[in-house]
Amino acid sequence: MFVVPPLHPDVRRQLKARLLDLSPRAFELFAGDLLVYIGLQNIAVTRYTGDGGIDAHGDLVAVSGLACVPTGVQVKRHRRNIGRPDIDRFIGALAGAYRHGIFITTSQYADQARAKAISSPVIRVDAIDGDQIVALMLRHKLGFAESANATPRIDESYFVIFEVQASTATIMREEQQPYETGTDEIVGSAVPPENDLISLRALSYALRVDTTTIRNWIEGGKLIADSQPANNERDGFFFRRDRVEAIRREFVRVGRPGTSAEWRQEFLDFASSRNLTKSYKPVFLKALLRMVDRNGTVAIDDLVREFHAFYLQRQQDGKPTEFGVPLLNDATTASHEAIKQLVVRNPLDRFIIKGFLEYTPSDGTVRFSPVLWSELRFYELLDVQNSADEQLRYYYERGSQA
Repeated sequence: MFVVPPLHPDVRRQLKARLLDLSPRAFELFAGDLLVYIGLQNIAVTRYTGDGGIDAHGDLVAVSGLACVPTGVQVKRHRRNIGRPDIDRFIGALAGAYRHGIFITTSQYADQARAKAISSPVIRVDAIDGDQIVALMLRHKLGFAESANATPRIDESYFVIFEVQASTATIMREEQQPYETGTDEIVGSAVPPENDLISLRALSYALRVDTTTIRNWIEGGKLIADSQPANNERDGFFFRRDRVEAIRREFVRVGRPGTSAEWRQEFLDFASSRNLTKSYKPVFLKALLRMVDRNGTVAIDDLVREFHAFYLQRQQDGKPTEFGVPLLNDATTASHEAIKQLVVRNPLDRFIIKGFLEYTPSDGTVRFSPVLWSELRFYELLDVQNSADEQLRYYYERGSQA
């Protein structure tokens, strides 16, 4: 299901170890978020600890929106491999209610367990192991960060958010039960809505809205979180899962595009919008469209160099580079890795959240999502480039007059 990145083996091991070190309730919160990134919608959590049955369920919805597969989920935090009996029990729990299941473990699967998962004649089971969990975390920049010298490191603040929430939330389930397979099956009871929470970052991904925008809604009093951060963590807000669709209707108003034509139109609208707080988006678009190949793919380092070159040229021409950004005040002193961090953290992240682009750190490539790239026409890409130039003229004129 996910490609395991060959890079950063130390960080991969550290991420696995950090997941195993989470308290039981904190791991439950992490696992609930993970289901959003896997791609499930309409998620409801039952229980994660000591459960031989269904831990959560949701809908696996096709990109077109025309197909929806109810899916049962089991999550196991283990150091030892999952065996064939564990898959057998899971399939038994799925029977009668689901035709599809996702089994998630922090460890690995015995060969017989994987064989059973893919060979079940009636119920399909996707088996996600610890390496694939970490690959998903790396893809979405969950729990790790890259420093200026390009050495990745654990982002401890990401895990602290779950621990802080775990310590302040009402304890709903037996926290001392071990994460062991082979126990008697227990039918999971629904978690009360006030305890079935997702983080601000998961909400951002579900809504396809960047985290800065959501924080602005919160700070402006427009959106009230169900759990406030206890230690001033910027992303330490949590929201009831059953509020997600109501928040979408109130603040986003549109759902995920259902057809390739809708993806195309949403991209074009987003690309041409003059709603700018920085110059990054149009500069990024110009660099992207200049460097992308016929398959809709570009190397991240080439993209970063082209992005950087825009500001270097403006500085050489005696024009303002950016307003209030020390890194770009003198673009000649900014390192490639520092610019790369800026690109990944700001414009690229917004395009990824929207579903327009995909970024694979393991091979250093950025690519248009296939459903979008297949729909875009050459003349439309030229229009996007022209629109980016107009946005930049507007942005710098406005900034100079401020």
